[in-house]
Amino acid sequence: MLTVMEKVTFLHTVEAFQSVPTQSLARVAAIAQEVDYEAHQALYNHNESADSMFVLLEGEVVLLRPGHEGRKQGPGQVAGLLAVLAGEAEQESALATQHVRALRLDQEEFYDAMAEDFSLTLGILREVVRRAAGTP
Repeated sequence: MLTVMEKVTFLHTVEAFQSVPTQSLARVAAIAQEVDYEAHQALYNHNESADSMFVLLEGEVVLLRPGHEGRKQGPGQVAGLLAVLAGEAEQESALATQHVRALRLDQEEFYDAMAEDFSLTLGILREVVRRAAGTP
C-alpha cells in the first residue's frame, strides 16, 4: 500500500493532475483507494453510472466503446475521468487485460474535494481543456 506522499509523488506524473498544486494533490491522495483487478475483470461497464475514476499504477486496461476500436491505457493514465466530471453514465467499458493496480477515486469524494479546493478544480479543468484542444 502506498503512503499519501507516495500517491502525491505518483499523481504529479499523471497528465490529468500535472496542473494541480502539491497541497491539492495531497487531498486527492488522501481519498484515493488502492484497488486490484485481475485480467478480464471490468473496472466499469458501458452505460453504468460513473461513480469512480481510476488512475492506473500498474498493468493495462482496454477501453471499449460500442462501434469503436478499443484503446489501451497503462500506468499513469486515468480511466473514467470525463464521465465522472460530467456526472454521466460511462460511454465505454474498462477491462483489465492483465493484473491492474490502480488508485480509485470516488465521484462524490472527488466532487467534495473540488468544491473545497479551487486550485484542484482549476488544475483539472486546465488539463481537460488542454486535452480537448489537442495541445501538449
